[in-house]
Amino acid sequence: MPTSLLNDDGTASMATALLTSHHAFRRDLACFAEALRGDLSQSAELAKEWKHFRDTLHHHHLQEDTGIFPDLRAKHVELAAVLDRLDRQHKEIDPMLDRGDRLFADLHSNATQARELIAVLTAQLVEHLDDEEPAIIPHLRAAKEFPLAPTDDVIATYADGFAWSCSGISPAVLERLLAMLPAQLSARIPAALAVFEERARRLWGHAHPMRSTTSVPGV
Repeated sequence: MPTSLLNDDGTASMATALLTSHHAFRRDLACFAEALRGDLSQSAELAKEWKHFRDTLHHHHLQEDTGIFPDLRAKHVELAAVLDRLDRQHKEIDPMLDRGDRLFADLHSNATQARELIAVLTAQLVEHLDDEEPAIIPHLRAAKEFPLAPTDDVIATYADGFAWSCSGISPAVLERLLAMLPAQLSARIPAALAVFEERARRLWGHAHPMRSTTSVPGV
């Protein structure tokens, strides 16, 4: 289900940052599904992109498991049941990522299984995000400060991460998000986004249309 990236008053928040990642997970799974229906001439590049996707998703869930979810569990006892469900879903998704590593390592031999895996993972992850967003996102709307260690390596890593997650996001949303982030980070994101868009053109054959205002691509 689509969830607005911006708050009701038009401002960005930590909810926006989290939701852009949800948008990108949905976006990339659709791209993998389309690419796996093709001739697999870029199997090495697809395997590399899969590693980026799976590492990013695993890290995203780890941050939730060790930070966001425990904090919400302590502050909002009424969320216990939904947090338990989200925890279970994380554990169900992890083996799919491990299986994806094996299949993408030799796509020419495993194309059918890889297509099936992406279909199952898409269904599972979309269900998870649809459960998570209405329960968790409202509690992140008030947080409007992004913690950042002021080192070049950390800033560069975050700039690349936001470039990935913001590809396909409406310019109006991107403008509000950049305004919320520390200046030394937001200044680097446009250039990183241009690099990522060129990567998308090489891999998928197109850049992502910059129009999404929700966590669902294109909406």
